[in-house]
Amino acid sequence: MTFDDDFLRLEFTEATRDVRVKSLGLEWPPPKLLEVLGIKLRRVSMSQITDVQRAGMTHIVRGAHYKAEGVK
Repeated sequence: MTFDDDFLRLEFTEATRDVRVKSLGLEWPPPKLLEVLGIKLRRVSMSQITDVQRAGMTHIVRGAHYKAEGVK
């Protein structure tokens, strides 16, 4: 299940952007590899909160952090 506030932090060489999972047409959990605007990104971490746990929380969001290839 994907909640409206589930997000991805996309770290590029020049900038970092947060986007909603749904805005990219994805579902939670997000994939290990992602391509945005022709740039390949790899997931380096993500929230471990389950759908059931998240459903009962009004003050928590889930996120996943991605880095573009070449970003350390």
